[in-house]
Amino acid sequence: MRQVLADKKSDPIVYALAGLYTGEDPGGANDRIRQAWARAAGPNGKMTARRAGAESVKWSMRGWLRIYYLFHRNSAVYPGRLEPDVEAKLQEMFFLYGCHKSTVTRANLRNIWFIQGSENHDLMDLANAYLALQAVRGLDAYRDRKLPDGHTPPEHVKAWEAYYARYALERARNGLFVEISPTYGKWFVGEFVNMYEFAESPLVRRRMEMLLHLMWADWSIDQLNGVRGGGKTRAYQGAYSQLGTRDSWDLMGRALTGREGWYWKNYAILSHMALVTSRYTLPDIVLDIALNREGVEPFVFQSVRPAKLGRAPPNPPDEKGYWLDGTGGRMLRYSYGTPECVMGSWMLDPRLEYAAINTQNRWQGVIFSTGPNMRVFPQSVALGNGKTYNQHVAVQHRNVMVVARHPRAKQTGHMRVFFPKAIRKRIVERNGWVVVKEGGAWLGVRVLSGQRHATTKNYRFREGNRNGDWLWPEEEKPPVVFVVSQVSRHRTLEGFLACLGRHEYGFENGCATYAFVDDTGAEIRLDLGGQPGLPRVNGKPVNLRPEKVFDSPFMTSVHGSGIVEIRKGTRRLILDFNQTAKARQPERKAKTGTGSSAGQRPSTFPEGTPRWGACPLFDPGKRTQAPVSRSSRPA
Repeated sequence: MRQVLADKKSDPIVYALAGLYTGEDPGGANDRIRQAWARAAGPNGKMTARRAGAESVKWSMRGWLRIYYLFHRNSAVYPGRLEPDVEAKLQEMFFLYGCHKSTVTRANLRNIWFIQGSENHDLMDLANAYLALQAVRGLDAYRDRKLPDGHTPPEHVKAWEAYYARYALERARNGLFVEISPTYGKWFVGEFVNMYEFAESPLVRRRMEMLLHLMWADWSIDQLNGVRGGGKTRAYQGAYSQLGTRDSWDLMGRALTGREGWYWKNYAILSHMALVTSRYTLPDIVLDIALNREGVEPFVFQSVRPAKLGRAPPNPPDEKGYWLDGTGGRMLRYSYGTPECVMGSWMLDPRLEYAAINTQNRWQGVIFSTGPNMRVFPQSVALGNGKTYNQHVAVQHRNVMVVARHPRAKQTGHMRVFFPKAIRKRIVERNGWVVVKEGGAWLGVRVLSGQRHATTKNYRFREGNRNGDWLWPEEEKPPVVFVVSQVSRHRTLEGFLACLGRHEYGFENGCATYAFVDDTGAEIRLDLGGQPGLPRVNGKPVNLRPEKVFDSPFMTSVHGSGIVEIRKGTRRLILDFNQTAKARQPERKAKTGTGSSAGQRPSTFPEGTPRWGACPLFDPGKRTQAPVSRSSRPA
């Protein structure tokens, strides 16, 4: 926080939140808000719906809202830190933002799986409009004013309360986000935090809390030392795919788990600051999963992602966007995890159409526990503005992954494999394999060639940038296999090479097949199902709509149930999204008095409720050492 205040380049809204929250510069914070509001209003100083809903305001709206709810005159947190004229300016902006973004028709429950642009834009547009209109719905100046669609703020808020309660339930039943992007996580996590804290609906608050638990449990399972492994999307070429230090999910996750981390200097920090200024804390069992990986046996984590495009219902909304097939699945995110490395992929049906936010710059590969940037992954040369679409198809079983060019790839050129400089210096090339020992893990990479003998070198290395180099196959778009193992299993290079030497591959109808014995001793045959076709394991197509929407030793949920079990050892946490708010969280009464009732809470929270600002980032030393205490708070 003080780092933000000391940084002369801090965005005005970021600075204002820090200055008001710490109480160290309330006057300067109010001045920064006035200045930002004036810039948004434009030269004539008149705020309009178009200006309130402009991109320059929208991208920081989670911050504007957080400032208002924490510091307005009737806030239960730090009341009165906003000066009266600033509070009035924000109320005007919020009403006009709602006018620009919200319609009761868009909040219809049949639109739950309609996405405006992308998941992050959808949340920025709509969740912020919900909380903006909630902020003014009780005010005399706004409660009876009609928005452009003919409905009043109370009518809009009622519709959005039902919408976001269902939104959380549907994501638990049918699968979390498909936009698992290093770039875009920071653009919508703050919206969930704000709804959890400031929604007046107890049901919305309760489900948003569970949704936060779910999304961070999902992150915790296949991360190592605060760096997420497994399949990602919109991992743009360059630093965002090559460097684990640039993943915004990881930066927020490291703050939640008490690890130090770099911060953004502009309004991109606002989701991060929403977490560190909130009452939200990770359940102890999720912290345990994230922080204590020693001794964990190799495991598989599968999750369904509803990325397939669906059909629009009758009378769709007027906004530009597309429909996801919310109940159909058809996209499987698959990770193999050990304490030393995580290898993950996306398995899909190449005959189907998927949302562009999932097809763009898909990432699959291996991360190691030895450092945030220690990763090896395949990537095709981007032929258009750094972006690829549908660049790969993959099939994976436990510790073996085969990746090949998607038959309908767009803007993709030569397929290659990235190796960090530190790993590139230590590789061993033997019998067609590129092998490296990284910490306690082995990795073997081989280009599968239909034109050369299996043990013939069919690639060369090309120098990349300062981050790493590329293994460049001689063929333009060949399949590539990745095999990981633990040093505890193969203690010598010769032992690992002997294991790889027993693997076999071939081609049938132009499709690579790969046979091996996995780390449990089972005989496995992988193939990518022809051109095109479903990937297959032992001749059976991969089930892209499995019984469980989440399936791992740490988290499981039957598809469609809305009940998620998080577990580690003898500990359990059940997230039942079907429950009403009264089952876990009592109704909270608002204070009496003038002004907005939004953000008002009782002066004493229910027993066990974390305090504001409870994030470990503001408690140095707390939750930074394992194991997590099992008695500090019920999981």
